[in-house]
Amino acid sequence: MKYSIEQRKELARRLRAEGRNCCQSVAMAFDDVTGLDGETVGRLAEGFGSGFGGRQEVCGAVSGTTMICGVAYADMDRKDIYGKVKAAMGAFEQLEGSCSCRDLKGPGRKPCLELITDAVEILHRQLEADGR
Repeated sequence: MKYSIEQRKELARRLRAEGRNCCQSVAMAFDDVTGLDGETVGRLAEGFGSGFGGRQEVCGAVSGTTMICGVAYADMDRKDIYGKVKAAMGAFEQLEGSCSCRDLKGPGRKPCLELITDAVEILHRQLEADGR
């Protein structure tokens, strides 16, 4: 991988500071893994922000993680890709208590920026362990 975990988290923080949503901030921080143009990934990820177009469903950071899994594990069959997505989502849910934007935005919860960097760290570690 081109980026260290700290460089990747800093990239995600910068993307968020530039006004990117949670999904974009995660997905665009993995441009070295996908080989895709960051702006194209950003456009693809736009609608997933704030839990699918502002509906507060699945957390955008989790959606970004899922998008990257689809590309990073493209050589695997669907069942195995789903396993990788479930592993990343499970780690996120264990850390945060939920994958639902609605639940995560409740009082006393972490700000979105921390959820973004947590998702980036989870995915980075998973990809690194898998030699991706």
